[in-house]
Amino acid sequence: MTMVSDLPQDLVEEILSRVPITCLRAVRSTCKRWNGLFKDPSFRKKHSGKAAKDSLVVMMNGYRVCLMSVNLNGIHNHKDLVAPSIKQIGEFNQGKICRVFHCNGLLLCLTNDCITSRLVVWNPYLGQTRWIEPRTAYDKSDMFSIGYDNNNNNHKILRLFYELDSYINYEIYDFKANSWRIIPTSYIIVSNRRGVSLKGNTYFLARKIFEVEEGVEDYCLLCFDFTKERFGPPLHLPFHYHPVDDDTVLSTVREEQLAVLFESMDTHKIHIWITTKIDPNTVSWKKFLAVRTETIIDLYSFFDTRSFFVDEEKKVAVICDIQKLKPNRIDMYQKACIVGEKGYIEEVNLGELRYCCPLVCSVRFQLPSLV
Repeated sequence: MTMVSDLPQDLVEEILSRVPITCLRAVRSTCKRWNGLFKDPSFRKKHSGKAAKDSLVVMMNGYRVCLMSVNLNGIHNHKDLVAPSIKQIGEFNQGKICRVFHCNGLLLCLTNDCITSRLVVWNPYLGQTRWIEPRTAYDKSDMFSIGYDNNNNNHKILRLFYELDSYINYEIYDFKANSWRIIPTSYIIVSNRRGVSLKGNTYFLARKIFEVEEGVEDYCLLCFDFTKERFGPPLHLPFHYHPVDDDTVLSTVREEQLAVLFESMDTHKIHIWITTKIDPNTVSWKKFLAVRTETIIDLYSFFDTRSFFVDEEKKVAVICDIQKLKPNRIDMYQKACIVGEKGYIEEVNLGELRYCCPLVCSVRFQLPSLV
């Protein structure tokens, strides 16, 4: 009988590269040889390629962070009997999580137990966590983002928060220094919309302070550069955005491009654009698709609940939202609407919600660097 240890190296790598990400921790603890293999850059690249085919997505549901498997097969082929599906395959259990942020496969989670808020970084690939102590106490209204310094591959956290007698403060946490520092800024970030991480930086919807003081709400895209530890210049959006009448959500495409969803209440249309070029100082856009909201039955969002991602190959977008179960009940369920160039395609029920207005977050998941 051939033992696993006697198998050729290339066969062992092929077998282990097919291990689901939720089982990695158990597999790596089996023996030193396998644990060392998962730290090898060439093997990790192969495993990342296998995992990418699984279309893994991270979502929040009921104050839990869940790893979901997305299957979009058959949406353009009616002969395929397998309907699109989104199924939970894993869960991060670190208490009641009220906010989650993603960068390079790392998840930054803000927990809240009604008494104190805590901040934890989770590396699903290594199965490790790191708790970040605050300079001043966290609050569930704080906004965070996570990125990295391209000069030394050092990860950092940006925090946006309010203090007494102040408008808004910004501070940055350095993983290597293990400390927070206050940084100056001249912008307001739209507080009810999460920023998204792209190539180590974070992009926000923003408006200038002096424009707000003058009563002019001119919204733009704004990049926080974690290498320079400062915001770049205002970048134009491909539409005029008014936060009272319109809805706008940011997302990423394979951690290479930025995508933006814009819903106009006047035209009853959802438009999605994708960047053709983007860095902290410049941006250009192309239209991905447009769909009338009448084709999506009862789709609406509460506060910061909507999220989406696109599949360029299949030319579809998956929009995650929430909907009332019955008009006379407070029970709610999540749904994901799959839309394409010709409008509505499919609706996937993600299950009943246990809370009135939980956060929802979906991002394309990639394996992180060894942090």
